[in-house]
Amino acid sequence: MKTLYRFLPALVFLIFLAVMALLLLFSPVKEYSENEKRYLAGYPEVTSENVLSGETQKQLEKFTADQIPGRDFFVGINAYWNLATGRNAAQDIYYCDEDYLINAPKKLDEKIFTDNLTRFDQFAAKLGLPADLVMVPTTGYLMDDVLPAFHQEYHDDYLYDLAGGLLKNTRLVDVRDVLKEGTADGQVCYRTDHHLTSFGNYLLYQAYQTANGASYLPKDAYQVTSYDGFYGTDWSGSGYWLVPPDTVEVWDAGLSPTVTLIDGGAEPKVSNDLFYLSHLENLDKYPIFLDGNHSLVTIHNPEATGGNLLVIRDSYAHCLSTFLAADYQNIYLIDMRYYRQSVSQFVAEHPVDRVLFLYGMDNLITDTNSVWLQ
Repeated sequence: MKTLYRFLPALVFLIFLAVMALLLLFSPVKEYSENEKRYLAGYPEVTSENVLSGETQKQLEKFTADQIPGRDFFVGINAYWNLATGRNAAQDIYYCDEDYLINAPKKLDEKIFTDNLTRFDQFAAKLGLPADLVMVPTTGYLMDDVLPAFHQEYHDDYLYDLAGGLLKNTRLVDVRDVLKEGTADGQVCYRTDHHLTSFGNYLLYQAYQTANGASYLPKDAYQVTSYDGFYGTDWSGSGYWLVPPDTVEVWDAGLSPTVTLIDGGAEPKVSNDLFYLSHLENLDKYPIFLDGNHSLVTIHNPEATGGNLLVIRDSYAHCLSTFLAADYQNIYLIDMRYYRQSVSQFVAEHPVDRVLFLYGMDNLITDTNSVWLQ
């Protein structure tokens, strides 16, 4: 009996491995993880060349890690174990007070940042149009009061100072104080996502319009509808599955513009709504604003009087554009991550009065797609 007890842990472990192996072998292969918002590795490609090079073995490791039964459970266990053992931000996401999940600071790459802003500035000079740069601060910078006691420093202030010395033809619109002070009046940043909330975007809209000496719609001009159950990208990347969801708000001013979504050679999609509520069925509800990422989006509002605005942007512009649509007759949103045509040629063929470069701070030190801006 003593011998049996001595080998019992090993026996239980072997049975566990055998059960997991059988489940892995006979369970259907999942193509996509909705929790993690990414595609999972499929069966490895077994060829003599891949076996000899070791590629098949690498693919097998990825397949096993992605398709292991109960993956979400184990990812969560690992995340909370790291937190309990003092390794907050093990997945580059801090678990913070008030259930905020906040990206740790990205590695500062001054060259990428300088190259991006230099390309923006040179492009503005080439067009000869009034141009502005809005750099959306990181959530960690705006919500520093909820960060854990020990955290890395965010680069926002330093990068704002650097931008001020770099730009010659582009005006830098400083939105730091507006957003920081706004946290006393409402939720400016999502708890589970890196974007600004609709309220935060309204403050951004106010700041941009004020900087241009233009009017903006008052808060009471909007009908605000709230939707629960929003799990953002920070939630998906963290493994902290017990964190409650966010609420996403639609601020509707009653506009009916013509919205056209264009992606490469695909047929353009045209609608008369800024909000794509079908995405409310998903965990990540942020694409309700302009249907998420597209290479080119045009918004035409013939009732507006503010002229024509070209926005070179990332995803931070999705929600903001639903506010700007009330003031500009035409808004052209170009995402350089996907757009591969000549922007200069686009401007030559469309009426443009001013240019807005709108990017999240993290993307300006990591994304290099501004190289396509010409």
